[in-house]
This record gives sequence, C-alpha cells and structure tokens, in this order.
Amino acid sequence: MVSCGRNLIDFANVLKAFIGSFYLSIAYWFSQCGLALSLICIVVIALATDYCTNLMIVCKYEIIDRLTRIDNDEQDITAEEKEYQNKERERIGRNLTYAEIANFSLGKKALYVVNAALFITQFGYTVQYIIFLGNTVQSLFPFGNKPYTNTSNVTDDGGLYPVVDNARVTTSPTYNLVVLIPIPFFMACSLLRDVRNLAPISLAGNAAVICGFFATLGIIYNDFHVADEIEYFKWAALPMLFGAVSGAFEGIGTVIPVEASMVGNRHMYPYFLHLTICILALILSSLGISGYLRYGHATQQIIIANLIEENDSIFLTIIYTLICISVMLTYPLQLFPVIEVIENALFLPGKIFGPKTLVVESVNGEGGIQEASETDSLIKDKSKVGLAVAVPKSVSAWKRNLIRLLLICAEVGIAILFKDQYAYFGSIFGTIGASVLGYFLPPLIHIKLKRHQVWWGITALNVFLLTVFGVIGGSTSLGLGIKTIVDRMINNQ
Repeated sequence: MVSCGRNLIDFANVLKAFIGSFYLSIAYWFSQCGLALSLICIVVIALATDYCTNLMIVCKYEIIDRLTRIDNDEQDITAEEKEYQNKERERIGRNLTYAEIANFSLGKKALYVVNAALFITQFGYTVQYIIFLGNTVQSLFPFGNKPYTNTSNVTDDGGLYPVVDNARVTTSPTYNLVVLIPIPFFMACSLLRDVRNLAPISLAGNAAVICGFFATLGIIYNDFHVADEIEYFKWAALPMLFGAVSGAFEGIGTVIPVEASMVGNRHMYPYFLHLTICILALILSSLGISGYLRYGHATQQIIIANLIEENDSIFLTIIYTLICISVMLTYPLQLFPVIEVIENALFLPGKIFGPKTLVVESVNGEGGIQEASETDSLIKDKSKVGLAVAVPKSVSAWKRNLIRLLLICAEVGIAILFKDQYAYFGSIFGTIGASVLGYFLPPLIHIKLKRHQVWWGITALNVFLLTVFGVIGGSTSLGLGIKTIVDRMINNQ
C-alpha cells in the first residue's frame, strides 16, 4: 500500500510538470482574442489535453503487454517465467520513452520525429523560463529619475505590443546580466538523475505558484474596475491563442518520464492527471478573465508589469520574487526530457560516446536496479532486448554532466536573443509540443495499436483530433507565430 506521503510527492511532480510560468501571460491572450473565445479555447484544449495524455499511457501499457507476453498458456507458465515477466514489465515501465513507443507503433521515422519535437518543445519551454526570469527580475528593481518615455511597443495603428524593457529607466542591471542569476541553481539541478528526486523541488514550486496566483488575483481585485471596450470574440489571433493555451498545459513532454518515475504508484497517474488539468484550467480561466477585465487592451505580455506600474510596493516585490522562485523550481522538471533525448542519442550502447556492447538494466529481487548482459537474459525474442535500455553506468558521469552544463549555456544565449518575445515564443513552442506530441501522435499511435479493440467512435474521435488539432491547428498557429516574431524583431519591438 502506497503512503499518503508518496501520493503527495507523485502528485506534486505531475502538477509541477504542467504548471510553469505561462499562466502569467494568459490575460494578454484574452486581450488579443476576446473574453468568450479565450474561455472556450481553454475548456476545449483542457479536455483534448487530458484525453490525449491518457491515450499515451494506455498505449504504453499496451506495448508493455505485447513485449512481455509469454507464448505458453497461462496455466503452463512456470514460477520462474512469471517472476521474470514481472521484472521485465518493471524494467520496461521504468525506461520506456515516448520515442520508443512511437518507434514500436509507427516505425523508425516516428522515433526521430518524437525526439526532435521533444527536444525543440522542452528546450523552448526552458528558454522561456529564463526569458521570464530576466524580464521579471528587471522589472522588480526600483525606477530611477532618468526622464524617458518608452513608445517602442506602440504600433502604427495605435495597438500595443507591451513588453518589459526597463533596463534603460530603472536601477536594474542589464538584462544580459540579470538572466545569469538563476543559472548556478539550474546547473546544480541538471545533475540530478531521477525525476522522483525532484519531488521536494516540485512541492516547493507548487506552493510558490499557488501563493503567487492568489496574491496576483488579490492585487488585481484591489480597487477593481472593468476596463473600457471589453471584447468577446476576436478571431484574427485565434491560431496564436490555440498555441498559447496549448503551451500553457506544459506537461506533454514530461508525461512518460514522470509516470515512469512513480514506481509502485503508476496506477494513480490518470487520477493525478485529471486533477492537475482541472486545477490548471481554473487558474488560466480565472486569471485570464480577471486580468483582461481589469486592464483591457493595455494588458501586457506578463501581467506582473501591469501590477508594478500601479503599485510599486515592497509587498508586491515580495510576491513576485516568490513567483520567480516558483518558475526556477519548475525549470528542472521541464529540462529532464531534453537531457534524456540528448543522452540517449550520445551515450546508449552503440551510440557516439556509448559502450560498444549492449547492457540491459533489470530489477533485482530487492527492487533495486542491476545490470545484466544479454546472454543472461531469459528473453526468448532477442529483438526485444534493445528496448527501454537506460544509459549504462559505465558511461563516465563527467561526460553526462558536461553535456547538461553546455545545454544550459546554450539556453541562456537564446534567451538573450529573444528577450522581448516572451508570449509569442511560448506560443510557438507550445504549438510544436501540443500539435505533434499532444494532438497528433497519441491518437495515431492508439489507432495503430488498438483500433480493432475499441468502439469505432473512439477511432473517429482520434482521427478528428489528429487532423483538426494536430495538423490544421498546429500548422496554422506555428506559421502565424513565426511570422509575428520575425515581424516584431525586424521592427525592434
């Protein structure tokens, strides 16, 4: 029986995987797309995300069942075979990756697609966190007396592309220096090897997110009044809204590693997922509605900027320092899939820096992990041996650590380049992650594995999701997002 403490730790990891910093930008997208359209989009995408994420878990265990099936009749299975079957289920359940699920179901090309999409999406999310921290920490410094009027965020038609750009008018250090503040912490967290080891960080991060959320609402409703010209439907920016809200549900890249880390408690993952999606949908809806009603068309990309403009108090500074801490504590979990993709490409047996011979990780009788050679395995079908293999212990730790540190340095450089594109940057990478990894591949894999075992309506729903959400929604949002960022950078916005 799993203890309450273990349930709390596992739920904390699931929740932290889905909640990052993007909820602080949702009010901006309400201002771009209207109150009703944005709210409908949140509800629809929440339902689609929950459904498609569960499909991935169902497909994972369908594959595990197929890989560990013994040819003998159930009554003829020996005790040794049954014990080995259970060990193999645990080994595969612990190490099976999203890319291997796609490879098993759809072929080798799907493996490359998943790895590329995972790397790009999670890399983009972690860069977005660094951009957020740099801009937000800058805005928390007190203003100086230097006379300056910033009109760089006003377009020719009078519209606003509000951004946080205070380095020239505040006592803050330059953005390029501010973004370096959390880097030592990120580098230290990147050296952790197991997702479950991040549980204390997730618990602290969740507490900081919830406190920051309620504090933000409290400040918004202090002296609350409804802004002029509230709109309900603005269709032009709908593709960008699709990507932004999909990106706000940030957990698609962490689903498999987080679920795999819940040793002895994986059956609870669907329940934790449902609760997490509901909590995040409520946070997005309430903060989006409240922020847009309060600030209207003047809502900025990060709502903290609106609040600081009106109330530059010590209390507010403390609150948003807490939010910055919550974002810092989210970063390690989102970085984990990026590290996994890179290390699997470099250090697995037969790869560039990996050992030449195959080593299979298995579970020993005490529940620990031991390494076993292929010849010691009881597997009848040797073609299954190379599946769900962890990076061997023979790979030097310094090599793995060096790759992780270089990865973070690259993220800092990109965060400096795109410092004024926070909301749009998140929309683009949210689109890539959601459309490919969330809306397209899970339904397609489920069709491939289980179309003959389920009601035809499920297959029809899967086809609808992968077509409308995955292909049409994803490509439209991605194209418009890239065009918008290019235009803004050309115009120095």
